[in-house]
Amino acid sequence: MEPIKLKRDIVGSKRDSLITRFEYLSNEIIYEIFDFLDFVQTYDIFSSLNKRFQNLLINSNQPINIKLSLISKSIFQRFYTEIITSKQHRIKSFDVSNPFIIDHIFSSISILSNFIQLENLSFHDIKSDYLNQLLIHLHSLPSLSSLIIHCIDNVQNKNIIYRRIFRLPVLKYCKLSLNEPFSLISLLIATNEFSSIENLIITNVLRFGELNGLLSYVPKLRRLSVNLSNIYSEEYNKEYSIHLNHLTHVELNLSDMNFDEFELIIKNLFNRIEVLYISSFANETYLDENRWKQLILSHMHHLRIFDIMIKHDLDLNEDILEKISLVNQFQSRFWFERGWFFEYEICYDFDDLCYLMFYTINPYRRKSYILYISQDMKNSSFGRKHKINSVQHLKSEEHENIINYKYYFPNVTKLTLSHFFKKQNTNFLSTNFNNIIPLKQLTKLIIETDFDSFVEIIDLLYLSPNIHSFKIDLVSHEYTDLISIENNQIFQLVSKINNIKTMSILINCTLEITKFFINLCPRLQYLTVQIPNDNIKPILSFLFSKDNYNIQNLFSLCIKSMSNQQFDILNDFIVSKNLFNIYSTRIKRDINDDVYLWW
Repeated sequence: MEPIKLKRDIVGSKRDSLITRFEYLSNEIIYEIFDFLDFVQTYDIFSSLNKRFQNLLINSNQPINIKLSLISKSIFQRFYTEIITSKQHRIKSFDVSNPFIIDHIFSSISILSNFIQLENLSFHDIKSDYLNQLLIHLHSLPSLSSLIIHCIDNVQNKNIIYRRIFRLPVLKYCKLSLNEPFSLISLLIATNEFSSIENLIITNVLRFGELNGLLSYVPKLRRLSVNLSNIYSEEYNKEYSIHLNHLTHVELNLSDMNFDEFELIIKNLFNRIEVLYISSFANETYLDENRWKQLILSHMHHLRIFDIMIKHDLDLNEDILEKISLVNQFQSRFWFERGWFFEYEICYDFDDLCYLMFYTINPYRRKSYILYISQDMKNSSFGRKHKINSVQHLKSEEHENIINYKYYFPNVTKLTLSHFFKKQNTNFLSTNFNNIIPLKQLTKLIIETDFDSFVEIIDLLYLSPNIHSFKIDLVSHEYTDLISIENNQIFQLVSKINNIKTMSILINCTLEITKFFINLCPRLQYLTVQIPNDNIKPILSFLFSKDNYNIQNLFSLCIKSMSNQQFDILNDFIVSKNLFNIYSTRIKRDINDDVYLWW
């Protein structure tokens, strides 16, 4: 981007100053700025500002990238009319995760056929009933090169879906999550029907026996990521020779698969790969250094990057030192020459069960990292911390000595706390975590653990002002003295500075807890809660109160796992308060009995 030129605005003989005004910028520079912003928000802010910006957004030929998730019903209706239906030829990217919008799109699904410039399409939490309609209309799109589908319920026959996706003419990238009820029927080996897909990611679990059939349709495949299981103890079918001459990157998440079965897959399918990522809950055969060495020397001649993360359960009767001696074998010259280095930790879970974590380090390339509860916490009390740049999501199951942990994660934007944290001193959480991650950089915080007090959470939020998504998932617990916490100066500051727009409170919400978090997050737009029966009326009254300033930005509510009794209470409440007319509210209930309201 060229440097922005400032215009000189002279007012009076003695006032000669440089003033930067957004409207002075050229159309080209404004378009470049718009490219960095969310188009829906840009449209909402600028389209009504003046005629020029309206023309820039609506009456131009610039491609449009649309992401529809957090958006009010009124804004969406205007956006749908002025952009989606009238500017179909300009839409380049279309990403939808709002369940109401998904239903709306599929009420007139033929509109997708008119997205002639569409290259990237993503549907998150889509119902399986929609898949056939979707794929019929996608086949006519000449430019669709990327497809992401996450299905919220079970697909009755995912092989049919695979076949239809493989027929899309120019598809290069495909990421699928298609859960299916029990079935041992695999795709037949492809003979004359092949896909253009080069990057395939399947996040649902694939059976061991499905690989041959599935991969026979994608001979141009370059990158593959799958969760693979042999829970049904199938035998690998070696009758068919599948040539994946372009496949160089493979990521495998393995379960219920012994090393012999894994070797067969490498030998028959992945013998040309250059990069291998493996995650597995595995038996000790995966810790056999000699077997790995022989497999690499015999069948992976092109391997450049070898990245492994193995979790092995340790029986109380096992000799832990014996297992440690196994992984220490990976410190030989063979591994050093290739630049592959490993570490291990002996860890304990919530039930004090013991397991060994063995993983590749230096460089660590994965986007997530877990801090385990380890008796052998390696620390940096007297040394410099090593940076791990690849990690974006840090999940902590450790609650002691974090401050002295030897690694620093400079690019973390998501933090998950998932173990019992016993308060040890004031500012325990914020002090410890600020030493291993830049808290000001966090955008997502997930708490899956129990605290003695909400004070620690408030302190953590105070040092993390850029969090926009917050989830708290605790066991039922008695929380007291919330009023005094709200009157605390730190609470008041957090309430003023935080930018939390999405919040999930998955404890049994009382009215007091709901008020506490709503008052903490006055810019909230999307709220998910779990409410006990006797609290649903007062909480609804609070959330839909005309006098409640702190919910003025709220436009979407999800109530988790609603009983029939609660659903009846909700309907009666909406009718009695005339909310359908006031908010133009829509209600839907999904297969998990989660109820959504949108206005």
